[in-house]
Amino acid sequence: MRKLTPKQQKFADRYIETGNGIQSAIYAGYSERSANAIASENLRKPYISEYIRKRLEEHSFESEIRQRQALDYAIRVLNEEETEESALTVHNGEYEEVAIAKTKPKIKDRTDAARFITTLTSTVERNRLQNQKLQQEIKKLKKELETESSTEDKLQEYFDKLDDAFHE
Repeated sequence: MRKLTPKQQKFADRYIETGNGIQSAIYAGYSERSANAIASENLRKPYISEYIRKRLEEHSFESEIRQRQALDYAIRVLNEEETEESALTVHNGEYEEVAIAKTKPKIKDRTDAARFITTLTSTVERNRLQNQKLQQEIKKLKKELETESSTEDKLQEYFDKLDDAFHE
């Protein structure tokens, strides 16, 4: 895969975060006047769209692992499967001993866990929809690029026929 220039990489990384090509172009250092054209041009370049696709896949996989771990923990708290351990000093006549007390999550902790689960699931869904939108936009831009190429090929073929007709 072709290496991105620093501006292209800055553009692509910002585009991954925001999904906005024009803002990403401006952020990367392109002029506001040319930002729309540059964004469109950059998103049509196969090596840039491939970079964006791969980064989205990597980000998605890493995020899924962290989210799954956090979600599993929150579910255990909500179901009172997690306990908190506290050390207690017990006076037993002549000597003291340390005992470990395990306590279940408090109602506040369980409520926070439920709130976290709700927030996480809605965030995951929102991200899924944003990624879907980005993928659709990449497909659309690739299709536009293919159409432009085929139009150029047809025009060239037409001009070649005209040229041949004039030379006969």
